[in-house]
Amino acid sequence: MEIMKVVQLAVSEEKACAYLQSLGLLRVYKECPFCGSWRVGWIRRCIYKCYKCKREWSPRLGSVLEKTRINYSRLLILVKLFELEVSAHRASKELGMSYSTVYSFYRKFREGIYKCVKAESKQLGGEVEADESYFGGRRRGKRGRGAVGKIHVFGIIEREGAVKVEVVPDVRAETLLNEIKEKVKRGSIIYTDQYRAYDTLVTHGDYFQHLRINKEQRFVNGKVYINGIEGFWSFAKERLMKFHGISSKYFVYYLKELEFRYNHRNEDLYTLILTSFSLVD
Repeated sequence: MEIMKVVQLAVSEEKACAYLQSLGLLRVYKECPFCGSWRVGWIRRCIYKCYKCKREWSPRLGSVLEKTRINYSRLLILVKLFELEVSAHRASKELGMSYSTVYSFYRKFREGIYKCVKAESKQLGGEVEADESYFGGRRRGKRGRGAVGKIHVFGIIEREGAVKVEVVPDVRAETLLNEIKEKVKRGSIIYTDQYRAYDTLVTHGDYFQHLRINKEQRFVNGKVYINGIEGFWSFAKERLMKFHGISSKYFVYYLKELEFRYNHRNEDLYTLILTSFSLVD
C-alpha cells in the first residue's frame, strides 16, 4: 500500500478503526457482548453503547488489540514504518512513542509474520537450489563451515519462485536431507555445491535429480548453479547487519521476516503484515 493511502486512512480515528475492522483486527459488534441485546450503536468516536443495559465498550474488546492502548491511526503509521524497515529507535522519535512500546509492537509484527510463514505448507518444486549458511557468532577466527558460535541456516529456493529457510541444529547429511524431503516436491531437480553432506542425495535418485556445481572451478555450468540461494543470503545478511547483533533466542523471527519479505516482495506487503498481526496471541 502506498504511503499516501496509509496517511489517508490514518487521517482520523474513525477511518483507521473502520479499516482495522475490515481486516478483522478490531471487532464489529451487532449485539451487546454483555446482555445480548441488538440495540447497539456508536455514541462517540469508536465507542459502542448498548441502549438496553447501558454498557459501553471499545471495538478492541475481544480483539488482538484488546490489551493495547495505541491509537488506531498511529498503529497504521507504525506498520508502514515497519514495512519500510525503519528502525524501532527512529520510529519512536517519528511518532513520539517510547522506544519500548515501538519495540514491543515490532516484536509482535515479527511474531505474526513467523506464524504466517509457518502456516504456509506449500512445497517447492521444479528446479530448486539448496545451500547452507552461517549467521552471527564471533568475527575473529574461522568463518563459514565450522566457525565458532555461528547459527546454522539451511535454505532452498525455487528458481523464479519462493524461498524457504530454517535454523537447523547442524549441517549433517541427515539433517539437510530431512529438510529437503519436507520442503521439496518429489521429482524436482536440486542444485547444490560440492559440500559432502549432499552426497546422500545421490542415493535418493528415485526421489530427486541432483546436480552439483564445483565452485572452485566455476560458479556457473549451464543451468547448474546456486546463484539464487546465494543471492538470498546476501539479501538477508545485508538487512540483518543493521541490527548490530540479534539474540539467538529471537533470531528465527528476523530470519522468517526476511523469508516473508522476499516471497511477498511483489505483493501488498503492508496489508499482509497487518493481517498476520491477527495471529499473535
